[in-house]
Amino acid sequence: VVYQLENQQNHFRVGLSVSKKLGNAVTRNQIKRRIRHIIQNAKGSLVDHVDFVVIARKGVEELDFDQVDKNLVHVLKLAQVYRQER
Repeated sequence: VVYQLENQQNHFRVGLSVSKKLGNAVTRNQIKRRIRHIIQNAKGSLVDHVDFVVIARKGVEELDFDQVDKNLVHVLKLAQVYRQER
């Protein structure tokens, strides 16, 4: 899930939320590392002047990196935070 809010900054900001229901600390940190890595790789395609929060939902702990990447990019496109061209 992605929530967004416009800001007055010249860059975007990201918040991550991973519930304790998704697993122990090791699992939650792995999920956060994957999400941060995907966002870092997509940095050039993300719009400026936006704050957004990524909330990991149940089931993400069972996905591999490529599936998380595909799903996160899809959700960012739906939230109109991800630009195709750049």
